[in-house]
Amino acid sequence: MIRQGLLIFPDLQRGADLMSRRVAGLSLLDRMVRTMARAGVEQLAVVVPPGAPRQVGRLPRKLCVEVRFLEWGTPAPLPFPPLGEGLLVVMGGYVHHHASLSELVEEGLGEGELVVQVSAPVQRGSFIQVHLRAGEVEFAAAEGGESASSGALLCAFGLGAPEELLRGREEVWAWLSRSARGRRVQLRRTSRSLWRRVEDRRGARAAKNMLFSQVTKATSGFISRHLNARISIPTSKLLIETGISPHLVTVLLVLPAGLASAYLVTRPEQYLWLAGAGVLWQLAAILDRCDGEIARVQLSESKFGAWFDTLTDNLAYLCAYSGMLVGLRRVHPEAPYYLYLGISAIAALLLTLGIMYSYALKTGSGSLQNYLVGLARHVPEDQKGGFYRFTERYGFLAKRDTFSFIFFIAALADALEFMYWFAVVGIHLVAIGVLISQQKMLQGYQRAEGQETVPVAVPRTSSLERRP
Repeated sequence: MIRQGLLIFPDLQRGADLMSRRVAGLSLLDRMVRTMARAGVEQLAVVVPPGAPRQVGRLPRKLCVEVRFLEWGTPAPLPFPPLGEGLLVVMGGYVHHHASLSELVEEGLGEGELVVQVSAPVQRGSFIQVHLRAGEVEFAAAEGGESASSGALLCAFGLGAPEELLRGREEVWAWLSRSARGRRVQLRRTSRSLWRRVEDRRGARAAKNMLFSQVTKATSGFISRHLNARISIPTSKLLIETGISPHLVTVLLVLPAGLASAYLVTRPEQYLWLAGAGVLWQLAAILDRCDGEIARVQLSESKFGAWFDTLTDNLAYLCAYSGMLVGLRRVHPEAPYYLYLGISAIAALLLTLGIMYSYALKTGSGSLQNYLVGLARHVPEDQKGGFYRFTERYGFLAKRDTFSFIFFIAALADALEFMYWFAVVGIHLVAIGVLISQQKMLQGYQRAEGQETVPVAVPRTSSLERRP
């Protein structure tokens, strides 16, 4: 695992312009510091033009990295002692998704002294082509080709001295070509081309689109991936440029839409109120993606954020269901069973949430959706009865994206009774499934924890040093 990095911005005004170029709500300097930290870099030297602003924004707590600056024209060595693992070097005119760099860092140098990450060009324009002939590496600007440098590479510490590069203000690619002569060089093709050059505004837009193409989680439901994302991602692209935080998206957009829907559904005898409740509830589900999308693109996800999102979602659920009960009581005052069954469902929902929250606390996750993931992962197949399999197969109906879409269609069809029975039956079935599975889930998790490392996000205090 490589823990030291070098981020090189070009000399003179071009380098200063790149450092301040905005990409998806962050300056390129901020973005690449966060990206390299997310890839595992703990000590980072940043090469900047003389006089260029060196301010790095506040880093999320989970990104623990020490940042120091070097100037072109100043023959200064790396400001930290080498750890012997090699150095991740990234060119400042590129934007990477952290997965691209993590893949490179995890594989390490191997038998090489210089490892260059390459892929086919992923956007129009001129790229640095990489050729390996008779063991010698050559870098040259070209268009097209199959081995374009991604602007990221791994260097052994004995490969060239950065102070030589800074003193002579040599072009970086020429310095690398010269330093690599007679060395063991590897070209490592990335399995995913998650990088873009950002020499101009068109490149910055391409980088932004690339980053947002990776925001959908593997656990997202079908409706979320194929319907809600078509609206939420363009919305997030607009919101992220305003500087709004993911928490404010939840507080100012998601929660008000959900609570307004809960209020409107209390008057279902008026079709426009009921239809408005369905539209607002679906809008809340769409906007609920935006806070997570913005956090992932800004590399600012946090355990607190996950819990905050979960708590506000469940608050909206309880308010909406209570509003539905009030509305049905208003429409059917002569049928008390609507109220009694509804209260029973609320009690079952609270019990289910309590068990799921307890599991989430034990496993270190802020998302209740991971309960379904754990059901498939931690309970052996031979211990799953019919109800286990029923919960696995139909648990997606309890996800917010599916539930919200069904509520939306039912409200437009003026079918509140259908939605009521769907919710009552579904909540009771989920409660039974959770009650049956909770003990085996925890036992399975404890066995897995004893046998393998279970990823738990633990916030670390960020250490950031800025030198004038």
